[in-house]
Amino acid sequence: MRLQGKRALVTGAGGAIGGAIASRLAAEGAMIVATDFDQWRVDQLAKDVPGATGIAADLSTPDGIAAVADLASDIDILSVNAGISDGGAALDEISSDTWNRVLTLHLGSAFELSRAVVPGMLAKGGGVMLFMSSVAGLRGGRTGIAYTSAKWAMVGMAQNIAASLGPEGIRAYALCPGNIAGSIGSASIQFTPRALANRGRDRLKPPPGRPEDVGNLAAFLVSDEARHMNGVAIPIDGGALAF
Repeated sequence: MRLQGKRALVTGAGGAIGGAIASRLAAEGAMIVATDFDQWRVDQLAKDVPGATGIAADLSTPDGIAAVADLASDIDILSVNAGISDGGAALDEISSDTWNRVLTLHLGSAFELSRAVVPGMLAKGGGVMLFMSSVAGLRGGRTGIAYTSAKWAMVGMAQNIAASLGPEGIRAYALCPGNIAGSIGSASIQFTPRALANRGRDRLKPPPGRPEDVGNLAAFLVSDEARHMNGVAIPIDGGALAF
């Protein structure tokens, strides 16, 4: 029960990784405020995670951000996981609408919610922020341009927050999963023909990890056991970056 008495806001909690993080933090004693765009997923998570409070909100919209930000005044842990795929679209394939929606949901929600929770964290003398990046945020690769750009930016956001607010007790991390079963990267997505061809050319990679693997890492990072770590981007990819 390393997180007894802590209050965690987990976005994208209806997804595989977000749900695993919410469940793991709750098992460590944290009180969970869970958000997702899908009301059914929110209701299901509230049933599966004892004591969790759920709210349905589309974090790519100002109204969705405002609804969740209203709950952010007394948060000790922020875990930002909400995201969508761009279908692997390259520069010459992506539309402006897709670019804007992907960047707004991934990066915009991370910015708005971290800004909403930080006053309360500073008043308490500290807090922890987890930004769900990706191995696509550590190298270029052939992932879609909007998704890749958003994930690189989230690494930079974590490092900037750690450098700027670390002396005041704020820790920030970028988690960088590789292939995780049930996540955005392995969901049923409409990939572009070029993206499908590129995926077929990729060299053999390690088998998919489990959402629980990311949840376990998150529980460690937000605990006092990780108090001397800050501003780092941590791969959790089965060694894929070594291939």
